[in-house]
Amino acid sequence: MIQMDELIAMAAGNPGAASFLSVLRSSPILETAFRKLQRLGIKGTDLYVLWNDLARRDIMNVAIIMATVPDNILIDACSRQDYSGRTLVDPYLE
Repeated sequence: MIQMDELIAMAAGNPGAASFLSVLRSSPILETAFRKLQRLGIKGTDLYVLWNDLARRDIMNVAIIMATVPDNILIDACSRQDYSGRTLVDPYLE
């Protein structure tokens, strides 16, 4: 079970990341996605980029991205705050 302090640490003070984690918290992909994000070091602003820019605020897109995008591409895409990460993950959403 994921503890609240883990969620707070993962948000790293980013309100958008906290918002995403609250959606993720009620999703069946919670445990798997959360642990993978933790392992990859995706948190704070990068977590918000995943939710807002890459997945377009769609939990099903998050599930697809988490299951199909290779780790190195996911890390790179989440680090881009100019929407250019979409070009890296969009082929996996088709």
